[in-house]
Amino acid sequence: MIKSILSCLAFLISLSLYSQSKPTPFLPELFKNYPNVRDIAIAPDGNEIYFTVDDLKSKVALITYIQKNKGGWSGPKTVSFTGNYRDIEPAFSLDGKRLFFVSNRPVHKDSIKPKDYDIWYVDRIGNIWSKPKNLGAPINTKGNEFYPSLTKHGDLYFTAEREGAVGREDIFVSRLKKGVYNEPIAIKGGVNTAYFEFNAFVAPDERYLIFSGQRPKEGKGRGDLYISYNENDVWSKATLLGKVNSEYLDFCPFVDMTSGIFYFTSQKTDVKRYYEKPLDIRSFLKLYGTTPKGLNRLYSIDLKELINND
Repeated sequence: MIKSILSCLAFLISLSLYSQSKPTPFLPELFKNYPNVRDIAIAPDGNEIYFTVDDLKSKVALITYIQKNKGGWSGPKTVSFTGNYRDIEPAFSLDGKRLFFVSNRPVHKDSIKPKDYDIWYVDRIGNIWSKPKNLGAPINTKGNEFYPSLTKHGDLYFTAEREGAVGREDIFVSRLKKGVYNEPIAIKGGVNTAYFEFNAFVAPDERYLIFSGQRPKEGKGRGDLYISYNENDVWSKATLLGKVNSEYLDFCPFVDMTSGIFYFTSQKTDVKRYYEKPLDIRSFLKLYGTTPKGLNRLYSIDLKELINND
């Protein structure tokens, strides 16, 4: 108990140091014209933002980016390696020279049919990205692998469906040793359960982990955001981030380590199940055009405020 309190206090102190930098703008405003933005990754230097635009049935998704310029932010562009399959969940290495992402694209050149989801990567060569490379074994298997997140040492946290796991989807880590990823292990402690744990963002120093969990006896909805603290490589019992969770799916957490702003995706909606006053076509279309309707949408909050109110 004392260790958990000390970990939380140290975490809050670190947040106060991060927040001394100039705050990042409320970035979701940049994406208001995109109806189904699924996830976000901000480059370590803060000059690029990568995000996934999903189709309404989650069959095809494009990784898109904007760049900071003198006038603010550029218009959106698709990355050079996307557009044929479902490419999602970009994540930068801490030096910004490698971008990991998830895709169901085929591994073999002689195939065009989608496969299970694997973790891929591209390397920055000058101002362009290399051709995508499958991360391969022991990370990728015949099951699905999702949501890469990197530590300052290059260790990889991700979601996976694996035989012998605690639940249907669990959080794993693979340590990078001499440039090679070791056999992944399910993280120890109070994160993985018999249910679903997925989409884990790890702090670069591994002080905390924020993830989504689908636990029938906890939370509010289809998926809720949790936080866990690291105590000697054993993760504390995860607690709900109550202020941001809704009765709908809340997922894809990301923390801008420069500003301390926490971003997440939610499928919450303001559309009601019924209306006392009947809607006509004009009021219906107005409502449809201005109200969150359950599609993926980005939200943000200062992480200090979130933790203090947890």
